[in-house]
Amino acid sequence: MAKTISTLKAISIMRQLSRDKVPFNISFCSLNESDGISEGLKSETKVILMQGYRRNQSEKHEVLISFLRTESNERRQFYLPLLMEFNGIKIKNDR
Repeated sequence: MAKTISTLKAISIMRQLSRDKVPFNISFCSLNESDGISEGLKSETKVILMQGYRRNQSEKHEVLISFLRTESNERRQFYLPLLMEFNGIKIKNDR
C-alpha cells in the first residue's frame, strides 16, 4: 500500500522544512481560476514555501500557497486543496 499523508500534516512539515531552509519536492494540479483552465499535474523540485498573501490582500489567503524555486529564485503559487504529493508521499484530502 502506498504511503499517504494528510494535507494539514504535509503543509506543517513543509513549513518546518522551509523555516530550516531545506528544499523539498511537490506535485499539484494546476488551476488558473481567472481563465478557468488547468494544465494538469505539475511537479516542482527543490522548493521552499514563502510568505503568501495576508488576509487583507486576498480572499484566498488560506488556500493559495506561495513557494520559491530555489534554483531559479522564481516565485510561484498553488492551491493547497490541489496538492497531490509531497516528497513522493501521496496526499489525502482532509475534507
